[in-house]
Amino acid sequence: MRRLEKTIREIGWTHAVPRLEVGDRVAEAFDAMSREVHDCVLVMRGAELAGIFTSRDFLNRVAALRADPAVVVLGDVMTPAPRTLRPRDPVAFAINWMAIEGFRNVPIVDDDGAVLGVLTVWDVMRHVEDIFDEIDATPRPTPPGGDTSSIISMVDLGGGS
Repeated sequence: MRRLEKTIREIGWTHAVPRLEVGDRVAEAFDAMSREVHDCVLVMRGAELAGIFTSRDFLNRVAALRADPAVVVLGDVMTPAPRTLRPRDPVAFAINWMAIEGFRNVPIVDDDGAVLGVLTVWDVMRHVEDIFDEIDATPRPTPPGGDTSSIISMVDLGGGS
């Protein structure tokens, strides 16, 4: 099943994810996420990935505590040291990982740890949609006697005498 053996590099990921520093305020992250229609921001410590801040982090760690986003810094509410994937990793692994761990956004890094972007659940869903479109376009023979349309037309749905 070659379609699921593709790598993250082959299906692509979201490159232009906002990046902020650990000392930046949550309000800045929320503004960047809203402005650029992203579900997360990458939280950096200089050139290194320190964490990820997602809409789920905002709901659970800021809004639920009624904290002031203009005061709270990302370093206090981010998901620190997030697990990452590399472009060479199989998309099947990413799908499994997202499903089991509940991740919707996984940072993509190169072999030196430099951040390249984020594999989002939407990136994966586009790939899965392509798989199903390809399957749907594949002609399938109908086995002899396998046509059920005549049976369907004979089914009485009731309501009559």
